[in-house]
Amino acid sequence: MYLGTEFHRYWAECGDALIHPRDQSYFENDKTKQCKEDCDFVTSDYGPWPFDGPMETAKIVVCYANPAYSVEDKKHQELISKQRTGVEPLPRPWHKFYKTRIADPLGKSVESLESQMAILNVCPYPSISMPDRAIRFAAGLPSVWAAQKYLREVLIPNAKAGKIFLVIARKHMLWGVNDGITEGNISCVRNRFGKLDQVTVEKIHNWMTSQERCESPKPEN
Repeated sequence: MYLGTEFHRYWAECGDALIHPRDQSYFENDKTKQCKEDCDFVTSDYGPWPFDGPMETAKIVVCYANPAYSVEDKKHQELISKQRTGVEPLPRPWHKFYKTRIADPLGKSVESLESQMAILNVCPYPSISMPDRAIRFAAGLPSVWAAQKYLREVLIPNAKAGKIFLVIARKHMLWGVNDGITEGNISCVRNRFGKLDQVTVEKIHNWMTSQERCESPKPEN
């Protein structure tokens, strides 16, 4: 099942391929061969990993760089593929990642957030590291352009309208954002690990509290 946005239709094209068809020629281009090997983007045995969680219904969306490559993740290939539908909760094998960076700062359990929060990667391909040369290579990928477009045309407008809370936590330059967008329900986190900072936590708490008040049934007269 794929939902209705252009971004999700884009990922529906991928199927079970290990590289999105629109990205394939970029990886095959001899001019990018050295960069490709250095940044390790094509070592994945389980395919692209653009996002975790229910992307189109999540109340909180946190934007990161790309997945960290691990040979152990191959055993979760089916689970990773299902994440590309955009309707699955946060996958449990990686709860530790969400816990330390997002759930703990918010004072919540990952279980309480797994159907309310989504993680969006600007680059969907795992790598061991993401140095400058890797960023330059990623910047030319159609899948990265699709993520940037989704951020600008869907996520930022939804955050400005108060429908979601959006956090840009890693690779701000590759996302093409700066502190100028941090208004209302948008926050930029600037630390090495993409952990929610206190200012962001307070903004999210205030917004969630206001949401709960709006959703609470009004007393009868």
